[in-house]
Amino acid sequence: MKGLDYTSGSVNRLLIRTAIPMLLASLVNVTTQLVNVFFMGHTSQTVLYVLSLYIPISFIMIALVEAMQLSVQVAVSRSRAEGSRAFTSLLGHMLGSAAIFSIVAGGVVMLVSPLLSWFYAVPMDVRPMFTIYVAGMMAAGVPAVLAAVGGAALRGLGRAQAAAWNSVGTASLNIMLVYWFVSVAGMELKGIVYANLISSTLSLLISLLILILRKEFVYERVTFVWKHLIALQQVGIPVFISYCLIFLSTFFFNKIVSRFGEGVVAGFGVGYRIQTMAILPGIVIGSAIGIMINHNLKEAHRPRAYESYRRGLVQSFILYAVIAVSIWVWREPLTAFLIADPVSRAEAARYLAVVSLSYLTMGPMMTTLLTMEQSGRGYQALLMNAAYFLLIIVAGWGLTRIFDHVGYFYGVIAFVNAASLLCILPVIRLFKKDYTDSSGHKPTDADEQEGLAAQSYST
Repeated sequence: MKGLDYTSGSVNRLLIRTAIPMLLASLVNVTTQLVNVFFMGHTSQTVLYVLSLYIPISFIMIALVEAMQLSVQVAVSRSRAEGSRAFTSLLGHMLGSAAIFSIVAGGVVMLVSPLLSWFYAVPMDVRPMFTIYVAGMMAAGVPAVLAAVGGAALRGLGRAQAAAWNSVGTASLNIMLVYWFVSVAGMELKGIVYANLISSTLSLLISLLILILRKEFVYERVTFVWKHLIALQQVGIPVFISYCLIFLSTFFFNKIVSRFGEGVVAGFGVGYRIQTMAILPGIVIGSAIGIMINHNLKEAHRPRAYESYRRGLVQSFILYAVIAVSIWVWREPLTAFLIADPVSRAEAARYLAVVSLSYLTMGPMMTTLLTMEQSGRGYQALLMNAAYFLLIIVAGWGLTRIFDHVGYFYGVIAFVNAASLLCILPVIRLFKKDYTDSSGHKPTDADEQEGLAAQSYST
């Protein structure tokens, strides 16, 4: 997207031109996740049960991936003019930090995995499988976080095409490896671990090789420089907290449904995974709006910043009208394709039957939250996220205890998703006042920092 002028021309066209490449790049990871669900869904209910239990735990490493790669993109984009020696030092610091954080986080999760088995009331005969899978995925998460740093460094340097091809190639390899290990070799969950270890390590090596061949990464004795880690403090920490919030919420979501048996947990896990994939377009549109806003912070262009949010929100509502209805209509063929076990398949379809139409408002809400995070309102978005998950956990826990039926939990999720429309309306007024009132908000350091993040992502 480098070279686009976001301060002039059609807002709708610019949003589309920005969002579509980002969406296509993200679909690579979505496809990989769907393929994993497909292969696991055609093994056994127990395997799918363990895979579903792992969903909240996976957000620990996802939090590190997102925090590190955004921090690296910002730091690299700010230091591009300092030359290869400075870049090498910066990348060394970031890789070292990523290795330390991922090893510590993975080690802590491995240590507490027996407590997780107890908390979820995992059957005794399933606990060894669950513990081994968690340990394996935590180990595979270390090269995954390092690979994310390498890819972010390429994007920060403006080599987005190389990063994209690396991502597509290694994701394709991951799919083939999962097929071989799971369907041919019969390794089940271990196959996912081995596939992730191999593909992530290869992705990291390819990124480093590209940087060396392009003479961006040179031999340099790295000494500790605190300024290289400032981006972790200013950018990475808020992002990490946001994803840890998702970890905590899904952690309790699984606890709520675990009392209804393995089949319900497995089916809910697949349905919820489909939901996390369905919100991807909302996230991408929000990121595109954030880029537009951060390019129009000067006083003369501020009304255009509000217009970017307004038009992007309209696009999100239109898109999610299609997504919500499509998932609701095709929920049974979709779950039948992904899952072989009839109990888990029926539960996933029931979840989507109750919740999918509420995506009409949940998607635009995600667009709004991402826009807020990229326009200097990250902590406000974090507060709204916290209220959303807390309401679902408290109401869902209470109603399922009272009525002893998991459907009430699904109904709470659908209701809170629909009620999020009431949160969008005041945000619209906030943006309108902030960007169209000349006496309103002035650009701040946070604005400039978020702008750098958005610009580095767009390159």
